[in-house]
Amino acid sequence: MGSFSSETVAFESSDPSAVVRAMEILAARGDGLGWINIGPGLRDDQIDRLPAPTALDRWFSGRGPAVPMATWTPPRGVSGDSQPTVGVAHGAGPKALNRLRDAGLPLPPGWRKVQDHAKHGIVVHPMPGAAHDEVLEWLLAACWSLCPIEIEDHWLAEVHRPG
Repeated sequence: MGSFSSETVAFESSDPSAVVRAMEILAARGDGLGWINIGPGLRDDQIDRLPAPTALDRWFSGRGPAVPMATWTPPRGVSGDSQPTVGVAHGAGPKALNRLRDAGLPLPPGWRKVQDHAKHGIVVHPMPGAAHDEVLEWLLAACWSLCPIEIEDHWLAEVHRPG
């Protein structure tokens, strides 16, 4: 695999335009390369409230990270039927999609579940042609809902581009 450059983008859900633009640029390449990791920007006092994992937890836990992190990868190809892959790593335990549905955040129509695993997280394919801003909105809402502590609307996106 070639080299990648990284850029961190701070944003709020009311103005995700810089992240949506990065999604558009990566998708337009058509090669499926690059990715964007998205998570809440936490203050030190919020980090201090997170449950501290023990060494045994790290080895044997059946759960993912305490703070959810979303990942978006671009589709391979630029046709209307190609689709990105999105995921949410989380520590909320098994059947997170059911929890999200019960919290009023079901998978949007046409989206397909690939995986819903306690340790490895949620992986889904949005409907072909789904708007990037709508995909990002669902990812942020899922992270917010699955986070074990109170968070604000401050997000960090780490954009990884080929080259």
